[in-house]
Amino acid sequence: MNTISYALERNPIIVSLTDESDLPKALKSEANIIILIQADICSLQSIVEHIRKTDKIVFVHMDLIKGLKRDESSIKFLAEHIGIDGIVTTHANLIRVAKNHNLLAIQRVFILDSASIEQGIKLINNANPDAVEILPGIAVPHIASKLGKVSQTIIAAGLINTMDEIKYILNNGARGVSSSSKKLWNSNLDL
Repeated sequence: MNTISYALERNPIIVSLTDESDLPKALKSEANIIILIQADICSLQSIVEHIRKTDKIVFVHMDLIKGLKRDESSIKFLAEHIGIDGIVTTHANLIRVAKNHNLLAIQRVFILDSASIEQGIKLINNANPDAVEILPGIAVPHIASKLGKVSQTIIAAGLINTMDEIKYILNNGARGVSSSSKKLWNSNLDL
């Protein structure tokens, strides 16, 4: 069982932190994983240091951090100087680079139609990330049978608004749910 799977076994909710002012609430949440989204490279060190004081795993969304280029030097900087645990990205080439720097990698895949499902599965199998984040997350139960073609941990994200939706998604194909909705971060799950 990989690190991401283990963290999701303990709590399947992942905090997607989109606003630095919500960091105290994220740190107090029961979530074991925090993904930094839309942070600024200037405040990244401080945010990661605060998260490091907890036992939470910290990921940086490579495609959405302000001031960060999507290249090998940025990943090396994040690994060696910022001290993150992993990255989230849509770019398969960055998955390989992250693994070369001993980082965990979550590949984000957008499902728009049947063709995007098949293309996404090919991308996942080629890049071999540790986990896959499917957007919109509400699609996961509808494509669960096709996701059997990948061995990675499945995370649902996007357009998930209620505990009932989370429970349905977790019972039908996903091991975790990533959310920026503060009301869902400490939700009590009775699956």
